[in-house]
Amino acid sequence: MDTRRKLLIVAFYLAKFNEEAVQNLGYDGFRDAFNKIGAKLDYSPNSVKNRRDDFDPLFGHRAGWHQVELGKSHLEIVESFDHLSEEALRAIVLDLLEEEPLGEILLPITNRQPSTYTTRGVTGRKAEAFFMEWFAEHFPNDNLIDTRDLGCGYDFGIENSHHVYEVKGLSGNDGGVLFTDKEWKVAAELKDDYYLVLVKYCFSEDPVIEIYSNPHYKFSPRKQITTVVNVNWGISSNDLNNTERD
Repeated sequence: MDTRRKLLIVAFYLAKFNEEAVQNLGYDGFRDAFNKIGAKLDYSPNSVKNRRDDFDPLFGHRAGWHQVELGKSHLEIVESFDHLSEEALRAIVLDLLEEEPLGEILLPITNRQPSTYTTRGVTGRKAEAFFMEWFAEHFPNDNLIDTRDLGCGYDFGIENSHHVYEVKGLSGNDGGVLFTDKEWKVAAELKDDYYLVLVKYCFSEDPVIEIYSNPHYKFSPRKQITTVVNVNWGISSNDLNNTERD
């Protein structure tokens, strides 16, 4: 694995788990972490800090580079490692820093098709916040229902209505958007009651909203299959046979 990918994985871990990550790696604060990680990966301490700052807007510990869109290589790291527990990701990071042979485990990620989609974390939140303001201004008599954390396949519903809204954001005018399989399935089921809200120029002072009803009918997306890293913890037969039972 190339050292830049290693750096991004370590930086993602630092951004996501913050002080807990620094402590669990055995460093005396972030400055110590940047210095020692940089020395191990042959990067300057400032490079380590900057790559951590790239991921910071996803987690809220710091503002980070919130004004900069995540690149393809960063998005691959988010997609591949965000589901892991702190303990599991820490184990991978420690192996990377100690130059353990993880090539076979991480090979599917390095060989997969690069993502062409914008990050959900930064532009997505910007788009959702703008849409809520826009909706309140244009439909003051309707109550928007926030369903983003309910896993129902869309971001917002409306009280006493069957209409639902899935909000996607772009930092500029061009770019694709990504639907999860759940979102696409619900869009197919709800048809004209399902609206795609596309917010362009999310970081500008004047974002542009485009709304599409029944996106499942109107668009012909390409299937994207991604490979993620899974960590399992194995207890050997020898350990089971030689450990005293309660």
